[in-house]
Amino acid sequence: MKNIVFSLFAIICLWSLNSCKKDDSSMEEKLLAGTELIEAGSKAGSYKFDVLSNVDMMVETDVDWITLDSAVYPKGKRKISFKVLDNEDDERSGVISVRINDDLVKQVLVSQESGKVPVFYVSPDGTGDGSSWNAPASFAAAMDKATTGSTIYMMEGTYYPTKTIRNGESSEESDKTFEIPKNVSVIGGFSKDAMPGAAPNAELYKTILQGKMQSGKQAFHTVTVTASNEAGMKVYLEGLTITGGNATDRSTNITISSIRYSRGQGGGILIGPAQVDLKNLAIIDNKASADKGTAGFGAGLYAFSGANVTMENCQVNNNQNTANNGGGVWINAASLTAYNCQFNGNSARGTAGGVHGYPDANIILYNSELKNNSNTSYGAGLYVRENSKAVLVNCLLTGNKSTSANGGGAVMLYDNTKADIISCTITGNEVAGPGAGVYRRMNVNNLTVINSVISGNKQVSTSTDVDAFTDNAGVTPVLKSSVIASAVYGDGGSVVAGLSFNPATMLSSSFTLTGANNPALTNGLNETSLKAVGQTYKPALDEAIIARDKNNAVRTEAIMGALVK
Repeated sequence: MKNIVFSLFAIICLWSLNSCKKDDSSMEEKLLAGTELIEAGSKAGSYKFDVLSNVDMMVETDVDWITLDSAVYPKGKRKISFKVLDNEDDERSGVISVRINDDLVKQVLVSQESGKVPVFYVSPDGTGDGSSWNAPASFAAAMDKATTGSTIYMMEGTYYPTKTIRNGESSEESDKTFEIPKNVSVIGGFSKDAMPGAAPNAELYKTILQGKMQSGKQAFHTVTVTASNEAGMKVYLEGLTITGGNATDRSTNITISSIRYSRGQGGGILIGPAQVDLKNLAIIDNKASADKGTAGFGAGLYAFSGANVTMENCQVNNNQNTANNGGGVWINAASLTAYNCQFNGNSARGTAGGVHGYPDANIILYNSELKNNSNTSYGAGLYVRENSKAVLVNCLLTGNKSTSANGGGAVMLYDNTKADIISCTITGNEVAGPGAGVYRRMNVNNLTVINSVISGNKQVSTSTDVDAFTDNAGVTPVLKSSVIASAVYGDGGSVVAGLSFNPATMLSSSFTLTGANNPALTNGLNETSLKAVGQTYKPALDEAIIARDKNNAVRTEAIMGALVK
């Protein structure tokens, strides 16, 4: 069923007109509900829906597994809140009735999925029941039958979306997507002749979710995660290639469980308010564009509305925004923690070629790389904006390029942000303006650099590798045990007299430190000191990672940068 969309403004205007024609005693009683259906997971949880009435409301339910937070609500726009109990049996349903008189009642159907947890096997042309590799189902059929905690195993091959997103328009082919509406696991990388108990190998057995359909049309999002945020549950995706999506027509939305999913955000994958773990994914060759309506954001991955995303050994590469901001990843009021990931070769015709945090984003990147991203404005590599925070540990940022004179090649901080750069190498980035390594602008932007090398970047001659606009000139960065341009900073945060760094002779083409009398080889931090640094954060940074380099070599010596050898 589709959500009933109504305009509060229009309703208030109508009621205001009515009030001019008749007094309160003769006012027509009105009641509207924002939805007719709520789909609940099998686990106990809380839910709510919107109602609007000009008189007080009474609420009741016809089943004992639904508990209402209140039986009476005052007039106005309200959220009816309720809880459901665990369901360990088959799918079940109940009705919540909102009443203002004997004749005017709105009913909302609550459908709770089965608590039984089946496993499914799928193939690109599957028509079976999905009970085994000998009877594989289609992806859409398996997802329909899946329940919270289910696992869907995917055979190698190319899959195309066949099902319209919930509440989407069946006449709009681009609304077809691989929707993940439940907290389930989807694992690709199984061979065509897989046997029971076989292990996946995503590199050998490519499982491709292709957003460019055989008609030539492209999905607005190849994959869309619409699962709810349930305590202790998550969406888990592994061993998939996600490609061919085109985020466009950003001013139009699909509303699911009161969350608005813009068609123009996340060409590869759009993630709503869920816990999502991604492993061994390749999110490649997606785009955002102005092909239809308002230009899109976030060609590769877009996460929003409190999403908590963890990535491990993933690639978000070669995605392209041809008309707007956000080439690779966009984190909006959400969190991203990435381990051993690539964010390379993405581009945007605007800001944020590689990774974007805006607004209120929290981003932690471990052992990852941002290489060869490009754009025409701020932050070709990493751009954090408006109350966003980023921590980079053992990361390599190189080859990122912005044609903008505004500044910010590899890292850009704008409008009350914070970035901590630990044991990273930032070199070979280029900007037509200032600060090709790190640039700060607008309000207070706090920068901490520890055990890192930020040198050998190309910016205008009046600037340097780490720079700030005049409005941030008085916000002093913390620079410790690091190289900034040619200067060497000690553990106390001051420039060490008599030491100088030359990236042309002291940094190899493979980004390891080299050369005689190289101060970056002896003035950094070792594993013990770095572990102590990690403990100063809340929560503490991953100790096993911070004590090693990007390639997992132990930091026994006081060597700066992402790579010790």
